[in-house]
Amino acid sequence: MTQSPDRARERRRTIRADVRIRSTPVVLTADLARRLIEGAAFVSLARRCPCREERGCAAYPVDVGCLYLGGGARGTVAKGIAVEIDKREAIDHVRRARERGLVSMVLWTSAELRSLGPGAKKALELCSCCPCCCLSRRTGDGSKAYIDGIAGLGISRVAGECLACGKCERACPFGAITVSDDGPIINADRCKGCGRCEAACEEGVLAVQPLEMVPTYAGGWQMVPADDFVNEILKTIS
Repeated sequence: MTQSPDRARERRRTIRADVRIRSTPVVLTADLARRLIEGAAFVSLARRCPCREERGCAAYPVDVGCLYLGGGARGTVAKGIAVEIDKREAIDHVRRARERGLVSMVLWTSAELRSLGPGAKKALELCSCCPCCCLSRRTGDGSKAYIDGIAGLGISRVAGECLACGKCERACPFGAITVSDDGPIINADRCKGCGRCEAACEEGVLAVQPLEMVPTYAGGWQMVPADDFVNEILKTIS
């Protein structure tokens, strides 16, 4: 994935480390998801995925639920929404979910969290979303087009010989990849860094790479370093 020099320069100079980051759903890599779990004061696991259950998902398991992170998430157990688990179990849950092709995404504004009342301010939801039911529900069926408010890392071509098999293109829920005779072409505006294409590529041609910045809205769009983004989330749940 290549970027124009002008775009790269813009990302380097537009740094705001003091912007409040909240409410925007964000796609995470496995490493970033693990960082959030390890930094959380409390972890619970939903018994079922409400999105897949309500839509009768036939492609992905309904019993792979969301994780709730942070002290405010204790209310999920009290309400019977979830069961408390330890961090090792949570990290293993994310690994198994991603192996099944699910996308790790953090949310702040779901119905489950709003139902917790004041505790929701110290909690977030780490979902394992399927592209057919969950992502489409979260984004108004726009997950195969450009989506405002979902940010992550980026996929780039790193090594290996592309066989133009098309598996990466079919795996991408955001419509960000087109396979040509020369290999995959990545649309950086649509790519969210979920890693499904990386997992699908048997030749090791694609890899998740960190973006220098991620967008957030706080009185206007700002570009914020990815580490600052994660650190701001950790302030909520630690």
